[in-house]
Amino acid sequence: MPLRKLKRVAKIVDAAMRDSARARQQSTDPQFRENVQKDRRAELSKFKTVQHALADRERIEKGKVTRAKTKAKKKA
Repeated sequence: MPLRKLKRVAKIVDAAMRDSARARQQSTDPQFRENVQKDRRAELSKFKTVQHALADRERIEKGKVTRAKTKAKKKA
């Protein structure tokens, strides 16, 4: 495995480990639970892994739009 890909995987695993430790600590915090009840997306987006997932989702959606435009141009 190339070093570049290995670093990327290590970064993802590191973020997941830190987020899981933070989530275990906050899960018993009443203020955290209340914030999750009020606005789940805003509260959970404080975690890096959630931020990465949202960025991936956005990137995929942009790719779909770009592919659809390219496909439409080819048909025309």
